[in-house]
Amino acid sequence: MTNEALVRSLIRCSIRRAVVEGVAAAVVLAAFAALLPGITAGTPAYYGCLLIIAGAGFIAGVVWSHALSYRLLSSHPASDVGFWRAAFQLQARLLRLVPIWYCAPLGLGCVLFIVPRSDVGQASFLLLSSMIVAGTVVVGWLNRSAARSLDEAAGCLAEGLTPSRFMYQHS
Repeated sequence: MTNEALVRSLIRCSIRRAVVEGVAAAVVLAAFAALLPGITAGTPAYYGCLLIIAGAGFIAGVVWSHALSYRLLSSHPASDVGFWRAAFQLQARLLRLVPIWYCAPLGLGCVLFIVPRSDVGQASFLLLSSMIVAGTVVVGWLNRSAARSLDEAAGCLAEGLTPSRFMYQHS
């Protein structure tokens, strides 16, 4: 695989991820903004809702600010291996940190949002909270796997090799 094809694939995946995350953030923002007026101010659910809204906006901002574009290809040709390796590594680092910048605000917001108002819902709360934690672990694992693929692809730049996992997971 040529550097050009590898770089174009990275850009295409970056744009696709930014669009999907942007749409998801807009849906979450709209849904929780609609719920917020009906929640009593000062309750854990209220603060959870605010945290989810702020977290969704933050996530969209991070994803779009780190999205690659085809304009970069005109200023940095695919033969500029140093630049593109750094771009691949930055994308991989962003994926490795997903548990912190992505899962933490949404997960904490969800936990606060579902805090029971009485002792009656304790079992449901514990079950849902454990599902949120499990989801965070799975999302973190998937993103670490994707980061390894990006690292492998970065290593293949200028060597003419085809990364074994990158094209299948991200094309």
